[in-house]
Amino acid sequence: MKFRPLLLAAAATLLTTAAHADYQFSGAIDAGPQTGQAFTGSFDYDASGLTSSGFESLSLTAFSLDFLAMHFSLNAAATADFQDGVFLGLSYATSGAGFDLSMASGSMDTTDAYLFYNPVNGNLSSGGYVVTQAAPLPEPASLALTLGALGGAGWFSRRRKAA
Repeated sequence: MKFRPLLLAAAATLLTTAAHADYQFSGAIDAGPQTGQAFTGSFDYDASGLTSSGFESLSLTAFSLDFLAMHFSLNAAATADFQDGVFLGLSYATSGAGFDLSMASGSMDTTDAYLFYNPVNGNLSSGGYVVTQAAPLPEPASLALTLGALGGAGWFSRRRKAA
């Protein structure tokens, strides 16, 4: 079969383009005056630089957080933190008119990773969060190219059988 290498290459392309994944997080404040207030968000990072050795902080490529009717976005200091390849949580800090907001990674994993909200009056609120990963999807252009290659290989194979 002349087209077997083409089919294998197309399948490999489809599998390798599925490396992009988005992560979601959600939690609620469980200590302080904002107790019960929920927060949600998403983030992403490029894992190609992860060595899984020692403590590592990878810069985020995307970040979004919604809390107390406010929206927070990516800044240069936002990182995903790891210890020996284990995800610890996010490091993030920002200030607004009358408050500081930060996220701190856990010490061993995400079970003790927290969001901290500190208004100028000093009444600190904090709460843990849970991270989930969306299923990785191939980029649309890569998917179209792969499907086109598979369709072309099928067309040529069918044409060859008919001749």
